[in-house]
Amino acid sequence: MSQRDGPPSGESGLSPNRRWLMDAVYPLIALAFVVVAWSLVTNVLQPPAYIIPSPGDVLDELVARWDELFNNMVSTARTALLGLLLSGVLGISAGFAIARSKTLDRLLMPPIIVTQSIPKIALAPLFVVWFGFGIVPKLIVVVLVTVFPVLIATRVGVSSVQRSTLALVRSMGLRSTALVRKVLLPASAPHLAGAFRVSASLALIGSIIAEYVGSSEGIGVVLLTSIGTQNTALTFAAILLSSLTGSLIYLAATAFTHIATIGLNPSYMEVQT
Repeated sequence: MSQRDGPPSGESGLSPNRRWLMDAVYPLIALAFVVVAWSLVTNVLQPPAYIIPSPGDVLDELVARWDELFNNMVSTARTALLGLLLSGVLGISAGFAIARSKTLDRLLMPPIIVTQSIPKIALAPLFVVWFGFGIVPKLIVVVLVTVFPVLIATRVGVSSVQRSTLALVRSMGLRSTALVRKVLLPASAPHLAGAFRVSASLALIGSIIAEYVGSSEGIGVVLLTSIGTQNTALTFAAILLSSLTGSLIYLAATAFTHIATIGLNPSYMEVQT
């Protein structure tokens, strides 16, 4: 019996449910190691609480100020999700337009690339001056942080469709909307899946950055306030809650892109065959 015909070994032989369980367990093990190491540092070295609080102090702060932290986290997450949705719409639309037009590609891509080298936190105060305090400047920052991966992925995916495929589907009578839905969007789906996960991981960061300079609510405001008052336990609690929320957004984006890719690819495969 050849090696290929032998029984599967390692994680490749696990059932999907077991593999999913292992994927969930590994991060928990890593988190446990971090907490243990953190506890050892605070117990052995005993640094001042305003430098490194103990895990117990952080947990106490998290419980005592849960309502405040939760409400501010909801505000930050709401801005992040809305900005992520807008960046998806804008990135896909612009990516399609640029990929289908060499003129737009040459005209728009250079300034788009240049904007990525500008620190977004430097632009945030300008947006506050232009649009005032509120959700608009925060949304703009989130979109600027998250739209680029989506745009590039769409551009690459649409450009990857061969001209022979386009000629074939046009000969079958597909035009405009049907062409996008049955060919171009499915071809871009694998690229968009990875890009959207990257953007999802950046969305919360963009929202917090925007709150640093132009907001009266949000977890970014809590972070600034706690740092200013040297309440490091509250800072750690806000960071912990932000990390958990960011992980949930990333997992939700991963599930969404997985379902969307499976739903879109069959129509593309039908055309290819």
